[in-house]
Amino acid sequence: MLLLLLLLLLLLLLLLLLLLLLLLLLLLLLLLLLLLLLLILLLLLLLLLLLPLLLLLLLVLLLLGLLPPPPPPRLLLLLLLLLPLLLLLYHYYYYYYYYYYYYYYYTTTTTTSTTTSTTTTTTTSTTTTTTTTTTTTTTTTTTTTTTITSTTTTTTTTTTTATTTTTTTTTPPPPPFTVTKNVFTQWLLLQLIAHIGGHACFTNSPCFYGILTTTVHVYLRHIFLGHLS
Repeated sequence: MLLLLLLLLLLLLLLLLLLLLLLLLLLLLLLLLLLLLLLILLLLLLLLLLLPLLLLLLLVLLLLGLLPPPPPPRLLLLLLLLLPLLLLLYHYYYYYYYYYYYYYYYTTTTTTSTTTSTTTTTTTSTTTTTTTTTTTTTTTTTTTTTTITSTTTTTTTTTTTATTTTTTTTTPPPPPFTVTKNVFTQWLLLQLIAHIGGHACFTNSPCFYGILTTTVHVYLRHIFLGHLS
């Protein structure tokens, strides 16, 4: 009997624990539902606050789509016309700057130094001649002594000249402008220009924009992918 009572008590305790767990789960679900409701309310408030701005933005977009675009300014057209020419001339400037200026200025540097050495040698020679003459007469004896001194000086000058020529070769520095060789960057730039050109040609604006941007596209492809890849 005691064992049965103990078993019944254990079962009751287990049932109570299960009920408590279920209650906790229900509370968690209620909290989640409350959080979702709060988020929905916040979103509704934001929409109510931003609704005038959204309506204004839609109105502006409609007006931009319905109204014709303004005529392009002449200065912009002139700059777009000059851009392909500048891109073409950039190549010649690039090669001139690098292969002429830097090559001749930095690559061949010649240094000439001259050393002069002078040596002077002096030789002195002295010659002495003594002549004695004796004259005897019957009454007088005369002795005459003559001394002749001769000095000879010889000067020898030797000049030695040494010329040293030194040629220094240095690596030329990089050119003033560097163009990226990253393939992804080139592709992105070309696609962006083509996209702008397509929109300019097919969205109520003059097709002249499209022609110009296509020309720039071709020149950029020629420069980036042709010469510098």
